[in-house]
Amino acid sequence: MNDLDLSILKTILTNRKYALEFAHDCNEKLFDPSAWRFAKLVIEYIRVYKDVPTKRVILERIDPAKNKAFAEHTDQLFDRIMAFNYDDKEYKHDLEKLKKRYSEKLIHNLKDGLTSQADNLDLKKSIGDIQSVLNNIKNINQLKAYEQNTLKGAADDFKNRYVAKLKDPNFGIGMPTGYSFFDFTTGGMRPSEMLLIGADTGGGKSMLLMNMAMNMWLQGNTIDMERDFREGTDILYISLEMPFNDMQERILARLGMIPQKGIRDAKLTDDEQKRLTKCLKFVKQYPFDFEIVDIPRGATIETIELIFNDIVLTRKKPKVMVVDYLSLMDYTRDENMDDWLKLGKISEQLSEFARVHEIIMLSAVQLNDIMQGKKAMENQIGLHRIGRSKMIMHNANFGIQIEKRPPEEPDITMHIIKSRRTELGKGKALKNYACCALINDPSYSNSVTKTDPDDISDRIGKIKE
Repeated sequence: MNDLDLSILKTILTNRKYALEFAHDCNEKLFDPSAWRFAKLVIEYIRVYKDVPTKRVILERIDPAKNKAFAEHTDQLFDRIMAFNYDDKEYKHDLEKLKKRYSEKLIHNLKDGLTSQADNLDLKKSIGDIQSVLNNIKNINQLKAYEQNTLKGAADDFKNRYVAKLKDPNFGIGMPTGYSFFDFTTGGMRPSEMLLIGADTGGGKSMLLMNMAMNMWLQGNTIDMERDFREGTDILYISLEMPFNDMQERILARLGMIPQKGIRDAKLTDDEQKRLTKCLKFVKQYPFDFEIVDIPRGATIETIELIFNDIVLTRKKPKVMVVDYLSLMDYTRDENMDDWLKLGKISEQLSEFARVHEIIMLSAVQLNDIMQGKKAMENQIGLHRIGRSKMIMHNANFGIQIEKRPPEEPDITMHIIKSRRTELGKGKALKNYACCALINDPSYSNSVTKTDPDDISDRIGKIKE
């Protein structure tokens, strides 16, 4: 048993909240075999009494006449655990490591078992063993999609968060997207939230998604930096529309502000070639990943989840996932469902995925065509423009619509048309499509347009008793 086992055991013996979560989701098999009986005793008590046990309680649940050796082992192990110096702020990080260790052990045992039967393989039994291991790994890594507490029970946690915010204005702040109008209004994106971008065909949905993902990946770092990087973000970019090589060229063009055509055709000026070399050096040294997954149109949430789980088991879990884009996905659980209903279900699945895995989700949707007529033309901004189904935006925390403007305009205007946390607003980004760039325009003052129709705060005070 090593420090990882001691860390988790110390937490579930001293922190009731984490103890209840662990007892609900996990079992003693995650630990080193030498701690199995002890952990089982602790976990069973927590499940029954909804509290952490003391040393006396644990020892009194053992019959020393029949289990003298185990009682002595428990006595010594409890003291060893309580003497272990540990900060339970690191618990969630260490729990993921414990789960990963357990999953790797299951896979190694499966591999050894199949290898030993190579000459006399029982196919039916082997398939059953494989399925059992996969189910165990999936169950142990499954995260809850909900949080439950009473106002009374959560009061102290709220007080601590509020005091921390008073001391540090950056405490609990969301992740900036790199666009001032959105970050100022919303405070940035938080884990489990979903942002959907809507635009007409060719209106810049994928371009904005990529630039936003780049900003979140870099977090202010530049290709001129070689060390002492600021804290960046790991990104998983699911591309249903564009092949890997094209996406890579786009990202390098934006990163170095180099014409994409010059990269594509290997026809760069000397200065541009130097910047491309800098980009490649930066990518190799930068400790945060921008991972591109090129999969065909029609991919389902099940396919995406398999990819995500594979990454989590072998590398760091990405904090942001981009699906480019929602309208190109498929929903296969009900083949007879109308397309507009499928789009609503896909949006629901992406939102639930973000909540379950506690990541930020970015995606995009197609807008409905503008109806003919002066009134319709004037009313081209809003949730009514979201393509095919109102259910799509119901699942999003935030929605941005790119305003349709003449191609020769030097900028694009973006409107926040959905926000569960703040008022709505609009802003601009400067276009440099040759370098695949939509550059933040910090000089454009944020202006509130109206409140989100889902926000009834302005009406609550008007309700008569």
